[in-house]
Amino acid sequence: MFPDGLVHRTPQERVRYAEILVFIAAADGALVREEIAMIEAMMGRAMIHPESRLTIRTGFEQPIPIEQALTDIDPALAKITLRDAALVAAVDGDYDRKELTALRKIAKAGEVSPKQLSELLDWVSAGWEWFGEATSILL
Repeated sequence: MFPDGLVHRTPQERVRYAEILVFIAAADGALVREEIAMIEAMMGRAMIHPESRLTIRTGFEQPIPIEQALTDIDPALAKITLRDAALVAAVDGDYDRKELTALRKIAKAGEVSPKQLSELLDWVSAGWEWFGEATSILL
């Protein structure tokens, strides 16, 4: 579990977090099972109530606009969301232009500089590489 305080946020903030992740997954127009699985795992980590998860899942068909989800978001929550949104965006192997545009909007809401966003995306790439090394270790 990440020591970021996400589970100590209000239920409404945690739902907003998940709604933004859903927007990111749907941004390129093609939801893949890896994105859905990652969002489900992140909703579990965020301790989102099962009834709220049902509502959030409806967003896979019709996501809430990112601008609406980011309205008056606390910058600290936006930073946590940005980190996890970058992971969701990368899980299908590439960042789509629409995903990157949305990530920039989240970064702006979180008062994250373009340099910091670039470093975050590099961190995600390094993380996927690191995780993939386990396969070669176990072969």
